[in-house]
Amino acid sequence: MPRLAQPAGSEDAEDPIAHLGNLINAGILRYLRAHPNSTVGPIAAALELRPTTIKPRLDQLEEAGLVISDPPASAGQPRRGVWITYRTNNEAVTDLYLRLGLAIGEF
Repeated sequence: MPRLAQPAGSEDAEDPIAHLGNLINAGILRYLRAHPNSTVGPIAAALELRPTTIKPRLDQLEEAGLVISDPPASAGQPRRGVWITYRTNNEAVTDLYLRLGLAIGEF
């Protein structure tokens, strides 16, 4: 079975690249840093994407701890019919940014 190509010393770069290396995720984080407590609609409109494209990415970013929702996601508790606002977890985003910088030799 083929092995995935991974350069030596890149272990610490996987999470930052997975979360910030995607243009949609990076756009969501950029938008939320400038417009905290936004709902899916304005985020999608600003990025010129459909809400159905944005929502799964927000869920991924929330699961990774980079985005905080209100009300928060609860295991097994659907949030249908509830307006959910999102903001960045600035501490986690900064940490991820610094880890990416370390991985590419910036710091």
